Amino acid sequence: MDELKVPDEITGKELAPEIKAELRTLPEGLALFVSRHLVAAGEFLDRDPQLALEHAKAANVAAASRLAIIREAVGVAAYRVEDYKLALSELRTARRISGRPDSLAMIADCERALGRPEKSVECGNEKDLHKMDRSDYHELMLVIAGAREDLGQEDAGLALAKIPEFNTGKPAESVARLRYVYAKTLKSLGREDESQTWFQKAHELDPQDLTGAKEYLVK
Repeated sequence: MDELKVPDEITGKELAPEIKAELRTLPEGLALFVSRHLVAAGEFLDRDPQLALEHAKAANVAAASRLAIIREAVGVAAYRVEDYKLALSELRTARRISGRPDSLAMIADCERALGRPEKSVECGNEKDLHKMDRSDYHELMLVIAGAREDLGQEDAGLALAKIPEFNTGKPAESVARLRYVYAKTLKSLGREDESQTWFQKAHELDPQDLTGAKEYLVK
């Protein structure tokens, strides 16, 4: 049954309590098999996403395929290897099963990557957006801004300033990205002085310069 080897040190007990609770609906042997592959998928996601996808697919067997957490694991790993068609299918299935909006940013980005920016924009009209983690919501709005730009709406990034946290700076990392895209939009529209203000404000929340805002600041 287990052709793909899971590292011996992985027991399956490493999973978060809420995931363990979902897996309790499975027969004991299957639950152990699935949990070990899920942990392995998470472990390899950053350093070997293709292997992570193989582990996630291994977990997607029998009754486990009816669980949102399993389909989401496949979707996330597929997204990381840029298999956007598979990622979209799995993430949408996970959303239908769970009803949770957690992965809408990835869903929207898959639609955009597949050349359907209009479908990406529609993700902003889905229900329960208020239930999203704020940084995930910010990511969704960034994807939608990019999709609107794909559709020829060059000033789309200006709408990011309407997000409540845009001026508060919390959570810092995602707000830095909002400000950066906002600043780049201003720059592309020829509003140089305003763009400098917001590149500076983005950099204030991003001392490691992960956004790249610093290179746009006039010295």
